[in-house]
Amino acid sequence: MDLAEAEQAALSGRPKTARAGLGVANVGQPRDPVTEWEERVAAQFKGLQRFAKSSGCALTEADLPPVLRGATPGREITAYLHAAQRRVWKATFPGESGFGQFGYYTPAGYLRRLRLSNRIFGDDVHFEGIWKRPGGLSIVTSQPFIQPHPVRFIPTEDEIHGLLHALGFAYNDTLMLWERSDGVQLADTHDRNFIRAPDETIIAIDVQPRLLPGHGFEAVIAAPSL
Repeated sequence: MDLAEAEQAALSGRPKTARAGLGVANVGQPRDPVTEWEERVAAQFKGLQRFAKSSGCALTEADLPPVLRGATPGREITAYLHAAQRRVWKATFPGESGFGQFGYYTPAGYLRRLRLSNRIFGDDVHFEGIWKRPGGLSIVTSQPFIQPHPVRFIPTEDEIHGLLHALGFAYNDTLMLWERSDGVQLADTHDRNFIRAPDETIIAIDVQPRLLPGHGFEAVIAAPSL
């Protein structure tokens, strides 16, 4: 399922407006930013849950393929391998929607990040659904399984830099980030987030992009294959 639909569903979930304080007419008490964040995340998860139920993608554990053997445990997700589809499914930890160098993500922000990866790198990440677990809701996505090079599956720093330069990125020494003229910045560009395929192609798999304010998604430069 398209990530954009899921992102809009998450954004449709809005936290309840705080009531006015007893001492001041029509003016709410100062809001605790942590509470605001938690309410926003919870509301977006509820929006996604409604969307999943109405779209037939409310998942249970039985809907997930087997855990991907040999996968290094992630800080954001658990990985599964759907052998028939040749796709890796990823489920966020219950009640969470990822984090990284740019901070913690709301569910909508996590889905936007994946949409950006699709556009920038030519990825094929799909939204599979919402999994209701004892500890909370998980966002489940999938992406193609990439067979690693049998000998040299981790790219060198020069190879990674070559790929990013070819896509129009330049390294900002002050920010310690890769950035591009369309407002995209990249984080988590270490070698474990790239893979060398058997044909020697270097592929980004878990790089975290963001789009700076004032830049539109449609203006993001698409990968040459798109």
